[in-house]
Amino acid sequence: MKHLLIVEDDPDHRLILRTMLEAEGYECEEAMDGEEALSVLMTNEVALVLTDLNMPGMNGLQLIDEIQALACTRNTPVILLTSQLTEDIPVKAYTSRARAILPKPYDFLQLLLEVSGAIGQPESSALPTTV
Repeated sequence: MKHLLIVEDDPDHRLILRTMLEAEGYECEEAMDGEEALSVLMTNEVALVLTDLNMPGMNGLQLIDEIQALACTRNTPVILLTSQLTEDIPVKAYTSRARAILPKPYDFLQLLLEVSGAIGQPESSALPTTV
C-alpha cells in the first residue's frame, strides 16, 4: 500500500481527499500546514505529497522547496493543489519541481491519474473503483 501525505489547512478538504484516496486503497496521513508536513516527512516514509498552495505560514511552494532541500525527501513527488490558479503559479510550481498542479474543486479521475503516475503505478490501476 502506498503512503501519501495530504497537506491542507482546511479540514473539510483534507477529509475529502483522504476519503477519496483511501477508497482507492491508498494509506493517507494528514498535516494541516507545512511545518507539520516536514515533521511527518522526517519520521515517515511517504510515496507522495499532495499540498495546498495557500496555507498560513509556509505556503505550498515553500514546502516544495523545503522538501527538495532535504536529502531524505528530495525525490518525493509533490502535487500542488490550488483554488487560485493564476498565470504565474504553473511557472513557479514547475520551477520548484512540483509533479503537477491540480485545481480545486478536484476532478477525481485526474487526481487519481496524477497520483498513480507520480508513484509509478500503471494507469489501469488508477481508474476509480467507485464513482
